[in-house]
Amino acid sequence: MEVKVKTKEIRALMEDALGLRGIRGEDAAFIIDDYVEAEQEGHKTHGLSKFLMIDAGLSRKKGTIEVVKKSGCFARIEGNGELGHIAARYAANLAVEMAREHGVGMAAFDHVSRYSRITPYAKKIAQAGFVGMLMNNGGPACVAPYGGKTPVFGTNPLCFSFPSGQGEPYVFDFATAQKVWGEIRQAMVERRAMAPNAFLDQSGAFTRDPEKAVAAVPFGGPKGYALCFALEVMTGALIGAKMGNEAEDEFDLGYLFLAFSPDMFTSLESFQGEMDKLAAEVRDSEPVAPGGQVFVPGEIFGNQKASVREAEEMEIEEDVYQRLQIMSRSLEGGLENNRLLN
Repeated sequence: MEVKVKTKEIRALMEDALGLRGIRGEDAAFIIDDYVEAEQEGHKTHGLSKFLMIDAGLSRKKGTIEVVKKSGCFARIEGNGELGHIAARYAANLAVEMAREHGVGMAAFDHVSRYSRITPYAKKIAQAGFVGMLMNNGGPACVAPYGGKTPVFGTNPLCFSFPSGQGEPYVFDFATAQKVWGEIRQAMVERRAMAPNAFLDQSGAFTRDPEKAVAAVPFGGPKGYALCFALEVMTGALIGAKMGNEAEDEFDLGYLFLAFSPDMFTSLESFQGEMDKLAAEVRDSEPVAPGGQVFVPGEIFGNQKASVREAEEMEIEEDVYQRLQIMSRSLEGGLENNRLLN
């Protein structure tokens, strides 16, 4: 059952919950914005129910993030159990810094907890005038290879971001699984069936029951499977992080953020002009359905932002609201099932 709650109240509860856990200032504001925006845009799998997992994300912190290797355009970051949001902001800023100097910046890291979406970090890179390409292992193993039923890969999202001369950057953020593993958590929270043809049970048959799901399937058949496999390698073997079933929990996962300067081959102004022109051609494409509209990837959700940010109320699941209230005044109330972290 959903309840209507003032957006300001939700933010205040989250701020209090984070403060109790030692997270304040810009870090807290960034984390709150990310989860609230995801919830308001309809990405509930990456919204407030995922915020409830914050204590699991703090459970292994043993220090601050540090650069353990840096040469030219690349850097390797040791996370030391830091929150994913904090480490990812650092990595995005470092990738931009190196791209300013070398044209390309590549920042890799692991041993951090999971963040919510890649979108905020990709957007930071594009807002700085660079093209972003960001990826991470979305495990532990929960996606079966094409034709198989045993999970081997993570949901392995990939995100591109491009600066625009007309406003917000273009951000294309998508998992390479048919549905993210968080769909299971959200279906449990909402007490509903999951999307069809996205999850397998123990026998290898599709299931819509969140209690029976043991594996997700890649999107796009063999092509999506190949991309999921490649991203496992890019965020695993390439950067020295774990892959497949060797990744036992979220702190074993790898991340790779890249920033590219348009000035290597053209200019930022020229790139933005060409990008905006191509986006306009896409929007002007004649729709198949009469009266329909063609969108640039990510634009359907992006177009909601002005209205949702101004919304004074949010509709959230009653259980999520109650847990936020508890978390705001104690170190209890969150979700603890590691199976639901992805």
